[in-house]
Amino acid sequence: MRRLRSELGFLAAYFRANLKVALEYRVAFWSNVLAMFLNDVMWVAFWAIFFTRFPQVRGYDLRDVLTIWAVAGLGFGIATGVFGNCSRYAPIVAEGRLDFYLLLPRPPLFHLLVSHMSVSAWGDVLFGLAVYVAVARPSPGELVGFLVVSLAAGTIIAAHATLANALAFWLGHAEGVAQQVMNALLMFSTYPTTLFSGLVRVILFTAIPAGFIAYLPVRFLRDWEPWQRATVVAVALAYAVAAWWVFERGLRRYESGNLMAMRS
Repeated sequence: MRRLRSELGFLAAYFRANLKVALEYRVAFWSNVLAMFLNDVMWVAFWAIFFTRFPQVRGYDLRDVLTIWAVAGLGFGIATGVFGNCSRYAPIVAEGRLDFYLLLPRPPLFHLLVSHMSVSAWGDVLFGLAVYVAVARPSPGELVGFLVVSLAAGTIIAAHATLANALAFWLGHAEGVAQQVMNALLMFSTYPTTLFSGLVRVILFTAIPAGFIAYLPVRFLRDWEPWQRATVVAVALAYAVAAWWVFERGLRRYESGNLMAMRS
């Protein structure tokens, strides 16, 4: 328990430091947040127009699709806002710049992930919260349920991005591959999973875990079956453990760049 409190304190300290750095340029910060928020709103407009012509698609209506976007938006925002390096550390590995994180008395992966913040991600966070509140008008208990499955979705996104970038331990400059893998997850996570069948559907619940972002959370927020929430949380924990395990295996192959680096 003491170790957990220590790591949470470390996370909070890094988050405050990253936020202070971002807010040094307040206009740029809020411009990035607003731009991402408006980008997401444009997709809401697209789906609103689509469902005026087709009121229901494979059991999904406009409310369900907007709930998908709310969960994915909040999950992605938290994943890259708090663990900002999860989707961008492949070059750090390939160029031998991981030494800094290996020399300090903190878990290397955890330290690496929290050392960067994506500013635009907070536009996704605001969008996800705003859309769900506007669409569902939730009670306090329902809002807590939404936050739980969204945090689980964010954990899956961060773990998947970590796994994709860990390819750099084996492939070298793997940032292009990692970005494509991440784009695939984000694309499939914003469409109703019922649109897909057969092998594609199997992939969406295994190699590309979009089904645990776009399907089960929405089913839970529609049906409120406890097993659905428990499944999403369990899968999130499993992916987080898998990401840690693969990263640790990758460290055995890591070659230092012998670079002197100083951070302030």
